[in-house]
Amino acid sequence: MAKGFTLLEMLTVLLIISSMMLLALPVWQQGSDQAILEKEQRKLYLFLRYIQARVENSNEIWLLIVNRDQLQQRWCITAQIKNEQICDCFSPQSCSSQLSAQFYYPSYAGKTMLISKSYYPKEITRLNGIRNTISTACMVLQAGERRTLFSFFNIGSLKLKNNQALSACVNDET
Repeated sequence: MAKGFTLLEMLTVLLIISSMMLLALPVWQQGSDQAILEKEQRKLYLFLRYIQARVENSNEIWLLIVNRDQLQQRWCITAQIKNEQICDCFSPQSCSSQLSAQFYYPSYAGKTMLISKSYYPKEITRLNGIRNTISTACMVLQAGERRTLFSFFNIGSLKLKNNQALSACVNDET
């Protein structure tokens, strides 16, 4: 008597495994979106806190400017001292060397998107070091169907909220 598996047995096992993978894939992708959102959210939060700390030690007004390109699924943020020239984070080489600017580029470009009421060349908020204040504003970080709201309050605080009051920040027309 020959030992081993028949072709029918191997195909049955392959069918069962592929069916299980087909059912598990959407759950795994949602978990992946959540992990991507959390990592990008943490990195962006640290960048914004760094800019706040830098502004607190100055007497200047800083602008926070979001730029995005939906066709190429990319976005970035410029934090700069208020000036006539507005730096574009997609082409930082065009910024003056005398203009103090910091740029944020996402770790997961193409997998995340930033949504705001205004985009380059308009700022979304102003940070004032003299009074440690921020113009009240918000923006939304999105990965897949998952979103996190970044809220700036005029007393200098930054809060993160999950799927709350998103309509106040979302402007998909631009």
